[in-house]
Amino acid sequence: MQTTLVVEDAAFFEKAIVKKLHEVGRNQIMVARSYEEAENCLNLPIGEPDLALVDLTLPDAPDGEIVDLCEKWNIPTIVFTSRFDPKTRSKFMEKGVIDYVLKDSPGSLNYVTDLIRKLAQNPKIGILILDDSAVERELISNIVGKHLYKIYQAASADEALQTLKEHKDIKLVLADYFMPDKDGFTFLKAARRVHAPEQVGVIGMSSYANPDNRVRFLKYGAADFVDKNCPPEELLLRVSQNLDYIYRIEELNNMAMRDALTGLHNRRYLLEKTTRAIESWPASEGRAHWLALLDLDSFKAINDSLGHDFGDAVLVSFARHLMKLAGDGDIVSRLGGDEFCIVFRDKKETEVIEGLQNLLDAIQTSPVRQDGDEHLMKTSIGAAQLEGGKFGDALKTADHRLYAAKRSGRGRLVYTD
Repeated sequence: MQTTLVVEDAAFFEKAIVKKLHEVGRNQIMVARSYEEAENCLNLPIGEPDLALVDLTLPDAPDGEIVDLCEKWNIPTIVFTSRFDPKTRSKFMEKGVIDYVLKDSPGSLNYVTDLIRKLAQNPKIGILILDDSAVERELISNIVGKHLYKIYQAASADEALQTLKEHKDIKLVLADYFMPDKDGFTFLKAARRVHAPEQVGVIGMSSYANPDNRVRFLKYGAADFVDKNCPPEELLLRVSQNLDYIYRIEELNNMAMRDALTGLHNRRYLLEKTTRAIESWPASEGRAHWLALLDLDSFKAINDSLGHDFGDAVLVSFARHLMKLAGDGDIVSRLGGDEFCIVFRDKKETEVIEGLQNLLDAIQTSPVRQDGDEHLMKTSIGAAQLEGGKFGDALKTADHRLYAAKRSGRGRLVYTD
């Protein structure tokens, strides 16, 4: 479990910080109000904290000695304090603290909360540093690495493009403009032919103040441009803000491709994404890809007799059954209303048919219950093999077989003509 050390002698700030930590899921918290109490906390046999949030001015350590204590224990540390002057900030940033935040407004506490939430996610996010200078790469990597991102390095445009190809977790590239072989602008143009701005962001960097370079970078798809000599906090903020943009776009795209009620993929995803993906799917010997259409029987009668809330509960329950049936690589989607689709990837025919038949049996013995009402689901299924990646043909065949299942008595599976 994640453990946070909070060192704060002001009761008001302590309570506010602890409340915010609970909001972001950090529930195991050590609270100390002095340097001595912090030492005692660290010596407790309950595991070392993986994060510290400290004030610089404590009753028994007024000059920021608490940061040295956290450094000694190798605990990533955020300074959250009322004490500020440029020399003090520089001194403690050089000690490697994650950030130095002033208690000067309610927004500061929100900033710290957001930072802590991101620190839990950042180790999964790749950032690529492109610079022909090993010294510059290491310097920038050390700054960006304070926020726990997974750091990659490249010394040339070609190496950077290959690294992007090999590591799909890279979301942002910090690219130097001036390089002896192919410059950052050349890299940017090549990267944009493969990666859209909402997939991989690029921040241009340079030690030379040249407005033309900034304009060229931004025109050709860079998200930002920074001076290499900017303060570390500015670089980290720009990195964070550009990643936020990518996350928002990903979230919107995900919402556009998901059914809001069941959480399954929707018709748009099936027709736009799945149809293209299937064309590149290989199939093992003796296996094939399959498509199954499923339609809940008498669903309108459920809505009419038990209400739409109960109808929604039926749809959600049915979606869960489909997700249990689906394996790795299979795609489950809700096409609309009470119609669903499963695309099975690289399966034996017996595996698909037995799985669908087991589904029919399972839902007929698993009643949906809500507010005292109870109902057993039934569904009709039409299945077809995806031959040669021809999604449209398989969809038409499965649809024809689905209605054959309904005409033959409902609650049945039809997979041959």
